[in-house]
Amino acid sequence: MPRILPLLALAALAGCTVGPNYHAPETRAGSDWIEPGTPGPVDAVWWERFGDPQLTALVQRALASSPDLREAEARIAEARANRDAAAGGRFPTIEAKGSATQNVLSENGQLPVANIPGFDRSFPLYDLGFDASWEIDLWGRQRRQVEAAGARLQAATYARGDVMLTLIGELVRNYVDLRAAQSDVVNAEALAASDAELARLTRLRFTAGESSRLELEQAEAAARTRAAAVPDARARASAAAYRIAALVGVPPEQLVPELQAPRPLPAAPDTILVGVRSELLQRRPDVRRAERELAAATADIGVATADLFPRFSLFGSLGQQARDPADLFSGDSTRLQIGPSFSWPIFSFGRIRAQIRASDARAEGAAARYEKAVVGALSDSEAAINRFLNARTALVDAEAALAREQAGFALAERRANRGEDDRLTLERVRQSLLAAQRGRDQARAAKAQAAAALYKSLGGGWS
Repeated sequence: MPRILPLLALAALAGCTVGPNYHAPETRAGSDWIEPGTPGPVDAVWWERFGDPQLTALVQRALASSPDLREAEARIAEARANRDAAAGGRFPTIEAKGSATQNVLSENGQLPVANIPGFDRSFPLYDLGFDASWEIDLWGRQRRQVEAAGARLQAATYARGDVMLTLIGELVRNYVDLRAAQSDVVNAEALAASDAELARLTRLRFTAGESSRLELEQAEAAARTRAAAVPDARARASAAAYRIAALVGVPPEQLVPELQAPRPLPAAPDTILVGVRSELLQRRPDVRRAERELAAATADIGVATADLFPRFSLFGSLGQQARDPADLFSGDSTRLQIGPSFSWPIFSFGRIRAQIRASDARAEGAAARYEKAVVGALSDSEAAINRFLNARTALVDAEAALAREQAGFALAERRANRGEDDRLTLERVRQSLLAAQRGRDQARAAKAQAAAALYKSLGGGWS
């Protein structure tokens, strides 16, 4: 024991804290984008770039009422309370106590009450006072607990940011799905009408002996197939509207009728600023959450390691104790107990060291999750840039194809009016035009989806 006391004194003076000190891991990611993105600050309210007031209103409404966000905020409140509880453990605790008991001592016990003249072995006892205790944090166990709880509070805050970013991204994606499906309804109806007209004209030609039975059957089968696409597109539009209501967090009847009114597809911006690649990991809340979880797991190692060493506490108890309530507040009834105490797990069958190894393993797992989050964020962003650039090019090609089909239809219409081509030929050219319009609308939707995915991958839209 004499050898231990100087060590304890030095530890108290130095503020010893066992366990590894946390240092944020360094990433080996390059500073330049692989894909040719446009440099510049990432938009914080990127959904407004789509120029759709209804979409903007839906995002604001979702941020105010989403159950997912409320759940994330509840987890922040829980983590904050846990941090405050851990911080409170570093200070002395004072507890008020009181009791009133009826006691009966054994005549055959350690105290020979039967041999004490005038002693009544049955008596009441009243006790009122305060107990205080304070654990001296020699090894930093409590400091590590506060460190871990603080890191988990920050992780919960970033988790809310991740939920917000995902919520906005999903809302925009489903809104684009809704408007794309509504556009597809219009295109499908026009194509179905065109196919029905082709079938009618083919039947007239068959009646006149100018078409075969095979051509007629093919034309009518195509018309039936095309007509079946209309209810499918309507179902997709309704499904998207119901998903939006769920994301906003309101019953469907409060939002779906409003969404079912057709509106144009939101137009994605032609240019999206992608920021500096080296700052991506700071913008992504999922990466920052993983880093804070690693910090908490590292601090947990210190908490587990501290259990190898003795715990020293100061305790005291002050109160009044008497057998008669009338004597309870007499000076002769005062009781006092004060002094130090310590406990040291000399032999625990390897339990403490096993817990330390478990904490080490959890920290290794947290480090692997952080590395996975970093790699995933970089790959996700590069892929999203590539997808957006290709979607933008595809829309340019689709618009050029539509322009050619419009010119071709105008020519075919003039030829039909002059009697140079029959109505069947004109209707087939009309179908090509309608198909090109549908392709253009699908390309617009794909570009909008790619833009939303890019903004999400860049970590824009949360604070």
